[in-house]
Amino acid sequence: MEKDLITTDQINYSLPNNWNYDHSVEKVQSLVFKWKNISVEILNELFIAREMLRQQGKRTDLYPNGDKLNWTTYLKEVGLPYETARRWLGQYDHITNSILPVEIEGNGLIQTEHKCPKCSYEW
Repeated sequence: MEKDLITTDQINYSLPNNWNYDHSVEKVQSLVFKWKNISVEILNELFIAREMLRQQGKRTDLYPNGDKLNWTTYLKEVGLPYETARRWLGQYDHITNSILPVEIEGNGLIQTEHKCPKCSYEW
């Protein structure tokens, strides 16, 4: 498969010899559609899990083997950092089952706290 790739020495990555714009657009549209649906599905399940785990006092099925399950344990088991889940759920509207738009500052830039110390690139 390496023979089908073009290597660029300057930036050290490979590109395919043949690339079709329309095919790429179609492929990415499909992936974006799936990603949006999967994202909402994940957020909905996270929201439900968090709310159910908040109501542990009312449930007896959350205490297998005498261990009390909680939101932190749940996130650890699914492999999601607490802050990431908090941030994601902050952008989720459970009533409309949709992802809220990102707030954009008045200058049209998205506010960020991350900056590369060498080149000042922000993310």
